Amino acid sequence: MASEADGAIEGTLREPLPAGDRTALRLQPAALSAKLAAPVLTSNAIERPALSQRVVAAPSAPIVLLRAPAGFGKTTLMLEVRRRLEASAIPTAWLTLDPADNDVGRFLYVLRAALTPLISGLSNLEPDAAGPDEVALGLIDAIAAHRTPFALFLDDFETVLGDAVLGLVRELIGHLPAGARIVIGSRNVPELGLGRLRAHGKLVEIEPTHLRFTIEEADVYLRDRRRLALSQDDVVHLHRSTEGWVAALWLASVSLENRHDPGQFIAGFSGANTAIVEYLLEDVFSRQSEKIRSFLLRTSIVADLSPSLCDRLCGATDSLDVLSRLEREHLFLIPIHGDSPRWRYHSMFGEFLRMQLRQQCPREACDLHRAAAEWYLEQERPVVAIEHRLAAGDSDEALPLLAQHAEQLLNQGRVRLLARWLDPLRERGLLEDWPMLQVVHAWAVLLGRGPRAAAQLLERLDRDDRPERGIDAHRRALRLLFLVLLDRTDEARDLAATLVREVPGRVSFVRGFAEVTLANLTMISGEYQEALKLADVVRSRKPNNASGMMLALSEAAEGAVDLTQGRLRKATAHLRLAVRAGTDDMSGATNGNALAGVLLAEALYEANELVQAERLLTVYIPLIRAVGIPDQLITAHTTMARIAWRRGDQDLAQQLLAELELSGHRQNLGRVVASARLERARMLTVEGRIDLAKKEIDRCADAVSWDRINRLSLRANEVETYKLGAARCAVHGAQPSLVIDSLRAELDGAEKTQRARRALTLRLVLAQAHHRASQPNKAMRILSQALCFAATEGYQAAFQDEGALLLGMLRELRQKPDLLGAGAPPSADALLFLDRILGETGPVLSAGPASETTPINAAASGATPLTRKELKLLALAADGLSNNELAERLFVADTTVRTHLRNINAKLGTRSRVEAIAVARKTGLLR
Repeated sequence: MASEADGAIEGTLREPLPAGDRTALRLQPAALSAKLAAPVLTSNAIERPALSQRVVAAPSAPIVLLRAPAGFGKTTLMLEVRRRLEASAIPTAWLTLDPADNDVGRFLYVLRAALTPLISGLSNLEPDAAGPDEVALGLIDAIAAHRTPFALFLDDFETVLGDAVLGLVRELIGHLPAGARIVIGSRNVPELGLGRLRAHGKLVEIEPTHLRFTIEEADVYLRDRRRLALSQDDVVHLHRSTEGWVAALWLASVSLENRHDPGQFIAGFSGANTAIVEYLLEDVFSRQSEKIRSFLLRTSIVADLSPSLCDRLCGATDSLDVLSRLEREHLFLIPIHGDSPRWRYHSMFGEFLRMQLRQQCPREACDLHRAAAEWYLEQERPVVAIEHRLAAGDSDEALPLLAQHAEQLLNQGRVRLLARWLDPLRERGLLEDWPMLQVVHAWAVLLGRGPRAAAQLLERLDRDDRPERGIDAHRRALRLLFLVLLDRTDEARDLAATLVREVPGRVSFVRGFAEVTLANLTMISGEYQEALKLADVVRSRKPNNASGMMLALSEAAEGAVDLTQGRLRKATAHLRLAVRAGTDDMSGATNGNALAGVLLAEALYEANELVQAERLLTVYIPLIRAVGIPDQLITAHTTMARIAWRRGDQDLAQQLLAELELSGHRQNLGRVVASARLERARMLTVEGRIDLAKKEIDRCADAVSWDRINRLSLRANEVETYKLGAARCAVHGAQPSLVIDSLRAELDGAEKTQRARRALTLRLVLAQAHHRASQPNKAMRILSQALCFAATEGYQAAFQDEGALLLGMLRELRQKPDLLGAGAPPSADALLFLDRILGETGPVLSAGPASETTPINAAASGATPLTRKELKLLALAADGLSNNELAERLFVADTTVRTHLRNINAKLGTRSRVEAIAVARKTGLLR
């Protein structure tokens, strides 16, 4: 179906919502309802039954992509599909996206609002009290658990460019339940990993060639719906000239109205391209009265056409009547639903009008932007006012306004917005007399684009010795962050300590930043109690920080100390608070809690909560890549790689490590490069590929770097170091006894310095060394000590990460439970924890004849049966096939393979494919 108002000219005005206003992050009811309301079809719409049936008749394809430039009728076809689905009793939700939705917090907010009427449980999810990770987890879990079909329509998807939001949509696609589908309208191909979906028949694609009108459809539209007196030859000529482009046909029909010689007008066409649309737009525009043309041009500079704003721009009092008339005449105007009357222009028409305004009266355009700025200031919307001041070229007016609000926006974490404003002003030399704006610009670039991009700005600030109040403190704090990002922690600590001593409390942002940075650097030096005291100071001061950034960082500092000292449960609680602390203004994912989010993902992974950890990292990895904080980069990528590795997706694991290594090279961070290689060596070692593992370890054997790392408590290398990697490789190789003494010395050192998490893994590797050296009693004694400690805090991943050798030792320990109690009866908690790791929580299943989908009968009551398909997949996995290879062999999607593996683990009580295969072999399910 193609409509005059929506099918031909579609999409929203491509201007972002004001990023600093409350309405930009948490929408007002009227703005939210406009995004959730599907457009209304007009009586001129043409049905496209073949296309809509192609979508509706493919329920096994969860993703539908309608891709074409503006004006091809994507939105209108989506509306027809929606109508047909609802006629089949399938509920639907609609969401029109815009550039502001690239903010993770904002996207989650509007997505939840769209789906709440369809998905039970979402109404109980309170985004005000949760961080973006909890909102994302709640959304995806509720959607995955939904058991009835539904369809989510996402229009104008080309406006979504942020990696974090695209990652969330990919995650959502991967967890869609049976019968659910997402219908996407976009001007381009979104980066959603569509190749795999396409290969497995899970994607329906509608492209421009499909959306073009046929001659028959053009005839019905022009002669029937538009009631134009055209001959068949006229229709054929017009169709050939426009190549069935819906927008061009619609605009031509508007131009042809009331013409006495349509054939002559049609004969002037040649070729279907943008020039035709521009010509037709000009023709439609020129036929309006002078008053209407003036109104259209003068109001084209704003995205939201409210009557009072239009009155100001046009120097009139009848804008409401004009807007209502334009809507009645279907002249490119779309109403915005709400309490007060508001409209917006269709995107193509709006772009045309702004181009005409620039060409015909550039000076008047500046005056209009000035008038708009004044109106927005009266409405107490300074951010949009600044936008219009800058658009008017009024730097003298914009700079004081910027200076008034820049620090507040910095506190809110709006670094991209600030950089977009300040970059061109700095290039034109207009910030010379505004030292605080220079400082804010440097913060925005450093926090948003990293140290390399900010280096020149910092050098310039260092050369400026003007004594303005607070400027010097900001300069030194910027230098502190610069050193931290470059992994120069020794220099950074000295500077942080100096700042804490010398910066007065009134410079709250700098003082709070210096204190929380010093807390982290003190922790790195192993002074844990001092670090906790500094974190307490930051929290007790409660600086005036609208984004909660310092509170998030201080909570994260305490969580990091807890992780280091082995208090996993307490660390998780603190880190959840840290993630929430930066979400007061619904922009949490862009503030300081990104650092806390990575630590929380690490804690969840340690507790074997792989799904939650993975979803967290999907949100936060794109946000930390640009800045490149070494410990967050390493922790995020290695944790995500371990999740993929444990699920058998070796390709993804290696891709993540390659990306980490490349980031280290690009940013000249040697520890990042070495850590990527060290993690690759760990995986190879556990897999038994010792020769390859040794080569990777040799590539990161920089003695000077590792001496520094070993004397510090760096979060990303708290456990995995060069010494441990080499020792683990020797244990799994031919020389286990040679590293026992060094491992024991490392363990003693970790215990003396209260590094309990490091001590846990050292015990596990040492136990394996004694086992491989034919010293089983020592091995079991050490392993039981590790297990008893881990049981109290819930550490599971440390055991799983060591692979089959350690899991075999755990099964042996389970058969001799007296060893767990050091001679006394083992505690029930320790046994339960051991059973949880091994997955042997109940009777195991036996194989028997069954169909492809019939469950295998259980050997004992209480067990959940496996299907033959699951057994087949498990057998192929036992042959070493990756997820991609399993998908190709079984002719299913990669997401289906992952679902089967999760189901198998749930039924067998296991936590990984390696463990599931071992249990299946032990119980006779696999031969």
